[in-house]
Amino acid sequence: MRRASRLMQNENAVVLGAGFAGLLTAGVLTKFYRRVTVVDQDPAPSQYRRGVPQGRHAHNLLPAGARVVDEIFPGLVDEMSADGAVLADVLSDYRFHLGGKELPRVPVGAHAVHATRPFYERHLRRRLVAQGGLRMVFGADVVGLIGDDRRITGVRILPQEPSSSEEMLNADLVVDAMGRGSRTPVWLEQLGYERPAEQRVNVDVAYASRLVRLPPEPDRALLIGGDVKADGRGLLLLAVEEGQHVLTVTGVGPAARPPTDEAGFAEFVAAAAPDDVVSALRTAEALSDVVAYRYPACRWRRYDQLAGFPDGLVVVGDALCSLSPVNAQGLTVAALEARALADTLSAGRRDVAANFFTRATRILTAPWGMAGEPAQPAHLTQKLQGAMMSRLMAAAATDGTVAAQLIRVLALLDPPSRLMRPAVLGRALFRRHESGEG
Repeated sequence: MRRASRLMQNENAVVLGAGFAGLLTAGVLTKFYRRVTVVDQDPAPSQYRRGVPQGRHAHNLLPAGARVVDEIFPGLVDEMSADGAVLADVLSDYRFHLGGKELPRVPVGAHAVHATRPFYERHLRRRLVAQGGLRMVFGADVVGLIGDDRRITGVRILPQEPSSSEEMLNADLVVDAMGRGSRTPVWLEQLGYERPAEQRVNVDVAYASRLVRLPPEPDRALLIGGDVKADGRGLLLLAVEEGQHVLTVTGVGPAARPPTDEAGFAEFVAAAAPDDVVSALRTAEALSDVVAYRYPACRWRRYDQLAGFPDGLVVVGDALCSLSPVNAQGLTVAALEARALADTLSAGRRDVAANFFTRATRILTAPWGMAGEPAQPAHLTQKLQGAMMSRLMAAAATDGTVAAQLIRVLALLDPPSRLMRPAVLGRALFRRHESGEG
């Protein structure tokens, strides 16, 4: 990542939100601004924060995201690994199921980082607070933006302590990293701008999760993922720090929502997991209660399509686009957006918002399409890709080359167009013809 010279620096930047996206973005901004302030509504960080309701469920930092983390905070992935995070090749170290079939476990040569959400954030904070000119403000609500018809010049915050009064934070750049609950559309409207249009993909996914400790068998350090028994139930068993696993089960629609009572949860797990995993889980030590989370829809606020948008403000992470958690791409996309902001600021300070949203749209187009809807009206190439996907997925169950390329696309290492290469597509078509199908 290119570092800005001191001559290029502005004075103040403010990041709204101290989650994964906000902390990474703040790490970028310390290279461009003399003072960076991070504001979060939660009090001083605890193990699990109210502002991250999905925090107790399985999280996976994919290889593309891990690379960006190391660009922003050099050596941090090795530090996390030394502190207990689990590094795993995204196919050979996983038991990955698709359509009820387990994919061949062939090496991809790229490693994801497995840890709990508090672990990621704790390590990011530790590196961030070591940066000069950084201030973190916890336990404060953001109540509005400051600006005019051309640019945003700061934010208004209200500390949560009794008898506190509103404060104004002046800023040359404000970054909204406040997640799905972002109020930027409302604040923009209050300043006379239009609200962004929203694209939505209804997914209605429900989760139930708990931390467990499994018997010390080598294969238990692997991820069990996907649709194991082709009945719409999903399961993730993710090795994390301190010899723990996050056990997350998922269901789509009201009839498949996982229960949180002990008997119901155990029954759901038994229906979703492979038999050997069910057996191991019967002897596992439960380290937490079962917690639930529901994710009704993916949502992309199309700031890039607004006719007018103030400079001095950008929106990142789930505040910009919240993707299907089933694909485990949220942390990685947030990291790629942080790199995009660094590239934007390195290129100059004119039209920062417009230039950033252009870069962010390029990042989001592929994962948004994986959520079930193209970013723009479908072109012929997209339609052909959709028509071929079922053949590719079927071939991936027995063909290591196809499986590896499919996982590289899902992991955001390669664009979806790589699935259309003759070396991959030809294998899928040949195998389908050979089996007498279609």
